[in-house]
Amino acid sequence: MQLSHKYEAERMELKSKISMLRQKLSESGQYEKDRSNFTEAIRLFMQMDKLTAPLLRELIERIEVFETEGKGKDRTQRIIIYYRFVGYVELPDIAPRPHVRADTRKGVSVEYLTEPIGA
Repeated sequence: MQLSHKYEAERMELKSKISMLRQKLSESGQYEKDRSNFTEAIRLFMQMDKLTAPLLRELIERIEVFETEGKGKDRTQRIIIYYRFVGYVELPDIAPRPHVRADTRKGVSVEYLTEPIGA
């Protein structure tokens, strides 16, 4: 009786593990498909002459824009870009690089921070 109970418990546990592994395999196949779609979209971006709205929609899923902080020239605004197929891409912490600063046509100075800021 005990052997039969142990056998049934082990069989149920293995059945649940098999189900979980099958689900992970199907998800991994989807990730591979998403990765190839993302790579294809990036190749289109690399060959573009002009940035168009349809091209942006193909690569970017959504952009989150946060409230501005500070006043005047010290004003900052956090923006997070979620790419289609891969989501948010966290850049690895490599060597510190200088920030990129650009002046727009409307007299607004934009600075792209190349290192993470404290949350």
